[in-house]
Amino acid sequence: MVDIKKLFYEEIIKEAANGKVRILNYNAAVAFSTDIRETGLKYECVIDDELIPTLVIKDKKNFDLLLDEYVRKALSFYDSISIYDNENITYREKTVIVNLFSNATSDDFSDPVRFLKKRIAFFDNYFEDDKDLGYSNILQCNLELVVTKDVFSNEVPSQFVVRASSNNDIYVFPRVKFGINGDTVYIYAIQNEDYMIDNSLSKKIGRKLYKIGEGFTSFDGEENPKDITASFLVVLNMAINYFKSLGYTKFVVPSILPVRWNAKVIVNKLKHDKGKINDLMYSLFEAKQEKIQNNLTNKLIRTFMRLRSHYNNIVFSSLPYDVDSCLHMEIDTRINEECNNSLLFEVGMMASTRNKKVK
Repeated sequence: MVDIKKLFYEEIIKEAANGKVRILNYNAAVAFSTDIRETGLKYECVIDDELIPTLVIKDKKNFDLLLDEYVRKALSFYDSISIYDNENITYREKTVIVNLFSNATSDDFSDPVRFLKKRIAFFDNYFEDDKDLGYSNILQCNLELVVTKDVFSNEVPSQFVVRASSNNDIYVFPRVKFGINGDTVYIYAIQNEDYMIDNSLSKKIGRKLYKIGEGFTSFDGEENPKDITASFLVVLNMAINYFKSLGYTKFVVPSILPVRWNAKVIVNKLKHDKGKINDLMYSLFEAKQEKIQNNLTNKLIRTFMRLRSHYNNIVFSSLPYDVDSCLHMEIDTRINEECNNSLLFEVGMMASTRNKKVK
């Protein structure tokens, strides 16, 4: 039986203060400081030019109990293959804890007890669904949605997937990564598959997606919701309508996950310092990382902004860094919903009701 407290306090937080946590024969680029208020013990991580989060443990007893519960539930939830099972006695537990804090926002680091309760709730509220939506007259294909388990290495336990089919061709929309805590759905990411199937259906859907321009009036601004990906908007629209049909009207969208962000920066900087990549390659890596981060966070927020521009009952309670680092969104059920876009309206209605599949 692995002693989680010993593993965390004697290995993980000390190694994280050095910016690298040892897992078997490699160092994971995980960097954070730790401040244990009750004992006064601190481990400070300093990496030049990087904003390193500090894990502030105010209630150590409760934190320890919740961390142990989280690890046990994670090991039960994910099969051993997805955590890269190994005979090393602490390997899986250490990997689970490292992955946990890799998916923490700056607010989560400031209040880790609340963070752990939220992450445990993601497991407790997990469910699966497989729903035939019927035939989309606009996209001219059948649609099916699936709610299923995501892989261990991703941000949250659950994913919302929409598949289109026609004449034996399949197209998979980007996947919405989410977790549920109480009455709130947390949406961490919308991500494409690692590889995209190029067939006649995917090309046809690509042409049909131009219809998302209907009802939208472009405007200039720092966060212009014109700059979004059509397929992301369509699947987000379906996910929001699906969750609304289950009774969820509150949504939270976390922004930057600092450990994940810093990991890429740390690795690239280390390669540069060791002479494995030159100045040009280092600059290119930095630019690529900025683009990835923009897609993961800023563009995700803009997609929610764009969705709001098509509905009259979507309300933003706060934008990232108004109150915390997240976007907070609600659907005002007191308003008779209207949508100014025919494609979004059609597939949104399909995601909200169960129809017989047309073959």
